[in-house]
Amino acid sequence: MPDSDFSEGSVSRADIASLAELFDRFEFALNPVLQDAKIAEAEFEDEIAALYSGRVKPAHPEVEFSHFRLKIRSLCRAYLRKN
Repeated sequence: MPDSDFSEGSVSRADIASLAELFDRFEFALNPVLQDAKIAEAEFEDEIAALYSGRVKPAHPEVEFSHFRLKIRSLCRAYLRKN
């Protein structure tokens, strides 16, 4: 899926920043089995699902959730590297 599909109408930079914060709390946790890491991961997955069903799927029905999820994870990693 091209980056252009993540326009302000679909997924904003603020969305990525918020998701990246959650992503960081579980993906790079020193102890990923701690409750905080598990809660962050669950919130991350819930927010991705809400973005997909609320904004992306209606505007881009050809985009599969699994591809969207992978792209968001990639964007979060890139965001964290830059910040």
